[in-house]
Amino acid sequence: MRPLLAIVAIALAASVPAIAQQQSLPLLPAGTLVLMTGAADVELSNDEAVASFFYEAQDADLTRAQSVVNQRVGEGTAALKRADPKAQIETSGYSSYPVYSSGSNRTITGWRVRQGVTVRTDNLAALPKTVAAAQPFLALAGIDFRLSKAAREKVEAQLIQLAIGNLNLRFTAAWQSMGVPVNRIRIEEINFSVREAGLPQPMMMRATMASDAVTPQTFESGRSIERLTVTGKARFLP
Repeated sequence: MRPLLAIVAIALAASVPAIAQQQSLPLLPAGTLVLMTGAADVELSNDEAVASFFYEAQDADLTRAQSVVNQRVGEGTAALKRADPKAQIETSGYSSYPVYSSGSNRTITGWRVRQGVTVRTDNLAALPKTVAAAQPFLALAGIDFRLSKAAREKVEAQLIQLAIGNLNLRFTAAWQSMGVPVNRIRIEEINFSVREAGLPQPMMMRATMASDAVTPQTFESGRSIERLTVTGKARFLP
């Protein structure tokens, strides 16, 4: 009898870890998990412009070239402030580099100096005159039209409502097609994506060099699209 009892004891000892492992496994939630994505688009008129200017000078003497650029940029920024006192003006990209002669025996023949000026404004009605005021001193590189931060924040609540509504419509279509009663549906998770605005409408142009007098140009600010997506998880209970 003792050999038989030993075999039974070994069998029970081997089965205990397997039973414990089965009991420790988490139970999967009942029902069917459904993933859906909703989206919303809102098109708005651009209410902000960013104009980029620059001035570049070349001279055999570095100091003279820098002095010319400094004077022109100073006069240009002053003209911009007078034309649009509420605009945000920023100077950037000051650079100087040598100009070399051609041929194998290259030597420095001069220096080229450049500085940029950026203007951000919401006064689009006065933008043509503002740009024209700076052009006797600075060259216009380009203008981008976009939505301001205030405009994006203002439309955010509308985008959330539209995206949630679109998500609900898709969940409704899913549970109706599967024949699941509304009281057997449980929303488990909702995630909003990082909002990506549509590309701003750029006013592309060749750089126009500074001149004594510039006729104001005509600009069209265009429109931008704000987008928001939302992903939801719902469980259709049995």
